[in-house]
Amino acid sequence: MQSKLKELIGKPNVWLFVKSSNGWLKNVEILDVDSDTVTFRYEHESEAEKRIWEKTTRIDNIAEIEVRLLTLPKNDKQVQDIRNRLSKLLEQEER
Repeated sequence: MQSKLKELIGKPNVWLFVKSSNGWLKNVEILDVDSDTVTFRYEHESEAEKRIWEKTTRIDNIAEIEVRLLTLPKNDKQVQDIRNRLSKLLEQEER
């Protein structure tokens, strides 16, 4: 778990399942990992305010890690536009 957390320092779209909270923390930014603890930052938004938290917890308090790799819109036109842009980028790199 420690090595995976270290790999994800500064990476986007990381979700952690924290046992003590009994829930998922979405889109956390992992700031530091040492032998026993992980420090991360996350946001929570309500109708009244937006809060940014920084938390340090024991690594063994992290039950699962998820990383969202890709998000695609359901709209076919938007998906086709993305495919076209990716194709153009790949063509440019091949040259």
